[in-house]
Amino acid sequence: MNVRRISCLLALATLTALLAGCNRPQPVIGVVPRTTGTLLWEPLHLGIAETARNSGLHIGWNGPADLSNVETQLNLFSRMQKNQFRGIIFAPEETLASRSVILDAIKANMPLVIVDDEVGPPAGPLLSYVSTDERAGALLAAKRIAQLLHGRGSVALIGVSPRSENGLRRQQYLEEDLAQIAPEIKVAVRVFGDANIPHQQQIAAEVLKRTPAVDLIVALTPFATRGAYYAKLASTPRSQVPVVGFDQDILFPVQTGDVDSVVVQNTREIGRTAFEHMQQELAGKTPEGHTLVAPFLLTRETLSSPTVASLLAYETYDWSTQ
Repeated sequence: MNVRRISCLLALATLTALLAGCNRPQPVIGVVPRTTGTLLWEPLHLGIAETARNSGLHIGWNGPADLSNVETQLNLFSRMQKNQFRGIIFAPEETLASRSVILDAIKANMPLVIVDDEVGPPAGPLLSYVSTDERAGALLAAKRIAQLLHGRGSVALIGVSPRSENGLRRQQYLEEDLAQIAPEIKVAVRVFGDANIPHQQQIAAEVLKRTPAVDLIVALTPFATRGAYYAKLASTPRSQVPVVGFDQDILFPVQTGDVDSVVVQNTREIGRTAFEHMQQELAGKTPEGHTLVAPFLLTRETLSSPTVASLLAYETYDWSTQ
């Protein structure tokens, strides 16, 4: 076989390999948030997308249109696993309901990063957790409450979430921090919450009419925060009870002062970290098992801060390459 023929065969083999590479689908990392199109979850999308931009991995972002649609969320997760996605970043709506599909994925050696929840299985080479530091968030809220009430008074906790491990921790940490920082501030009311905003508004309205009155409402979820805001708008005369909320949803009530402050999750940074963990898992490395991302307190004074602007950057991001 002469050199020219060998060269031709090598060139043909190279061209065939290149063509096969061109036709090979780009590996996909699935992302299943609790919902889409919100100020809480779109920054997560941004953080993942910008970190993945030059990684050679495509992002398959898909979540329920409505919150608390656990069945739809779990079906999306299972579909991604069946379609042989390279890995999944998952923010469970419910801790217990999600545990079985996560365990099935672990058995199938699917790389996973769990966001904003602790579902039980220990971290390892193919499983890691990235969450908001709930202890730090509770401390921010407790200090703000103590400042607003000058260390004395009563508060109502609405939106207590029994379906999420992180939600239960949030309540626990807040009560512990309040007892330590301001022992003369008492929790007078605790009410379980859901994702039904009219129901949360009704609960908040009943709290505002309560006798004896509470001095402050702590809304532990974005639904409870919005419900408390709507209840204040509907009250006659207009209630002046301060509201301290959790998890960004709408900014306008903070600007007007109807909601005093909100403990904000830095979901953009959570997204960046989650994708970095996924890259390590895919490369056969073991990422840090549990990573906590610090939240920050949103007030009227911090609305125009660079940190808030960073979360809103998803509105102007070039999504065409994703």
